[in-house]
Amino acid sequence: MKRVNLQDELSKERTVLSNERTLLSYIQTSLAAFAFGFFVLKVLAKTSSYLYFGIMSILLGLFFLITGIIQYNKRK
Repeated sequence: MKRVNLQDELSKERTVLSNERTLLSYIQTSLAAFAFGFFVLKVLAKTSSYLYFGIMSILLGLFFLITGIIQYNKRK
């Protein structure tokens, strides 16, 4: 019978919780980039430079979301 070390179990649990917090931070950052990008597209997109800036901001938010999901699954 294998002996369970409480300190090892708590350490694993802290690592899991830290990984989940990191994923939530990625999601929060991606939502902020999405919101900013849509704001730029709706309010400031009178010139083409703002249009490209809004689209790039949305793509950056998508990049953060995909990166966060990949990192979470890699460390799961």
